[in-house]
Amino acid sequence: MYALHMQRQADIHQLSHQLDRVTDVDDALLTTLLEPYGFFLEPPQHAYVDPVSVVISIGNEHQEIFGSPLWLSKSHWFIIGNALLAYMCWQVVNLLRRKRISQKSKVPSLEKTEQAPMSASILGLNHLYQSVFAIAHCTKLRVAANGVASLLEALLQESLSYQQQLSVKVLNTGSFAITIHDIHYQHLEKQLEALSDTILQSCRALLPELRAGEVKVGICNYRSGADQAIVYQLTQSALALAKQSKDKHCYRIPFSHNHSMLLAAKSCSLSESVQKDHFICFFQPVFDLHSEQILHHETLLRVRHQQLGLISPEYLEEPQTRKAESSVDSAVLARLDKMLATEVQQGDVSINLQQSSWFDGEFWQRLELFLEQHRNVLIECKAELLEQHQYIVRRRLRRTKACQRGIIIDQLRTWPNVDLDKLAVPVQAIKLAPELIAHIEVDKNVQKRVLAYVAKVQQHNIPIIAVGVERQQQVLVLQQLGVRAAQGAYFSGALQLSTFKSL
Repeated sequence: MYALHMQRQADIHQLSHQLDRVTDVDDALLTTLLEPYGFFLEPPQHAYVDPVSVVISIGNEHQEIFGSPLWLSKSHWFIIGNALLAYMCWQVVNLLRRKRISQKSKVPSLEKTEQAPMSASILGLNHLYQSVFAIAHCTKLRVAANGVASLLEALLQESLSYQQQLSVKVLNTGSFAITIHDIHYQHLEKQLEALSDTILQSCRALLPELRAGEVKVGICNYRSGADQAIVYQLTQSALALAKQSKDKHCYRIPFSHNHSMLLAAKSCSLSESVQKDHFICFFQPVFDLHSEQILHHETLLRVRHQQLGLISPEYLEEPQTRKAESSVDSAVLARLDKMLATEVQQGDVSINLQQSSWFDGEFWQRLELFLEQHRNVLIECKAELLEQHQYIVRRRLRRTKACQRGIIIDQLRTWPNVDLDKLAVPVQAIKLAPELIAHIEVDKNVQKRVLAYVAKVQQHNIPIIAVGVERQQQVLVLQQLGVRAAQGAYFSGALQLSTFKSL
């Protein structure tokens, strides 16, 4: 702008010199002299922008001339300059955004802090490896399936660099059943993303004229101990979805114990299993998504099932009486007491209670004594119970001195009609129900609900914790929504790996 102003001053100075050399100046001559410099004698009529006026000397007289504003006459330079400035700002914003995303995508690591080795109960029960079962269906290869199965296996073996344990079998339908064992959790997502393309390219190597839509693939990934019949059913369901789709040739349905437990676990009673000592307790860590530190451990109960192995008690037959429910919590307290005596804890521990235990005065006396002996133990209360029995919960918390540290609200599905400020004790955290987290990376409605929950607790400074996190995509979405911490299989794998390296 300063340079343009100086240029205009130079033009006016040069114009004055030209007028000094002319003896007889009339309006026509003056108009001719002014035109190269962008000046004129009279202001234009009906102009959208008011012109600027300049007074020049002609002999002993002064003449007012008019010209366009600098920003209008040199508007193209302003447009180019602003465009360059906007482009530079856009590049800076993109650079900062990529840096933030790269920082968020880092897997939480415990190698930064030196901690004492943890026992198997703190590490949890999640394995570091998963297996994949896939069914590939191609109508053109169906007739020759038995003859090309071994060749397809060799092609897949060559393409999948991470795996050695791979097998291909032919089903009665002429489809190929592909099994890949022991995929490390760090390679799982990358392997699953590449598997469908690898199967397609391997089939094209056998029949080059194949199109992508002519090869349909269903995939299911699972951990050891999963019911193979359920894995097969889930893979068939994924294949059916792929066959129905015109755009996608591959679908994946991850195995969840929810599918199998609902089918077989009802034959097992929770109270009977606990009474027979067919259960274990372990600590699952809750990770801060920003500092990558462990906030606390939740005490989880798993029952030994003859067919399903270790399963969650929520899928078992519920106790029929309040006394039976309280007996489950009493057994968990006794087991937890032994664990705390042997474990070197590095944070708080939380425990969830059966609903009937809140109404059992005898059990509550034992619980109060237990909490006084273990000051690092917090109580978790289900959000539904808190809403339905506010008076009883508040009375229990108010009369129990050991509960004054606060409680954790668990299994939040919908926001309870409860005033958190009048709860008698502080709320240390709120845990989201696992079903909210299962598909949060793709479900926009759930994302909006979680975002609303985060906004509600900001004024109370209460952290939101996600339960049942299994994939990195879920972690990234939770961080963007403002969720403070999370727990689940995704973090337990990283914790196991870090701990085993330090042993």
